[in-house]
Amino acid sequence: MSRATIFASIGGKLAILKAAYDVAVVGDQAPVPLVQRPRSQRILRQPDARRMLGDYALLATEICGRVARIYEALRGAATADPDARILRERVRAERRIGASNLVSAVRRNTPLKPGLAPEAAADLVWILNDPSLYHQLVIERGWAPIEFSEWLAEALQTQLLAGRAPSAKS
Repeated sequence: MSRATIFASIGGKLAILKAAYDVAVVGDQAPVPLVQRPRSQRILRQPDARRMLGDYALLATEICGRVARIYEALRGAATADPDARILRERVRAERRIGASNLVSAVRRNTPLKPGLAPEAAADLVWILNDPSLYHQLVIERGWAPIEFSEWLAEALQTQLLAGRAPSAKS
């Protein structure tokens, strides 16, 4: 396909970047939002909060593996291009909505850690699942994706839930 054909069918560079990001998030081109996909629905309906967060960490790790480089490209573009900055903020807002959805699902069956407000809990999920963290730890520092997933699960469990997360050796 020529560049002209791509730009005519999708749009400019930012539209292409957003389309690539959206496909990378869900893993295919089907027009079904991540939250409506069967795996996401299973995670959000999981009655055990620790297991829910562990399953979520696995999914988030897979997604970050697909989007981390695109996310970094968008972050870089946002420093120089006002339209890229707007797009980056939209992507970050979408991620924050997803974090809030997860916290709501956790709260249906389990109270949050004492003193942790739902908004603060969603902020913690939002920052912990940031693809930039995956980029730094897995791509730059060489962590295995499973190590990242286990770390993310434990961090989410520790930050959101009362009591200690069971150790990986238990």
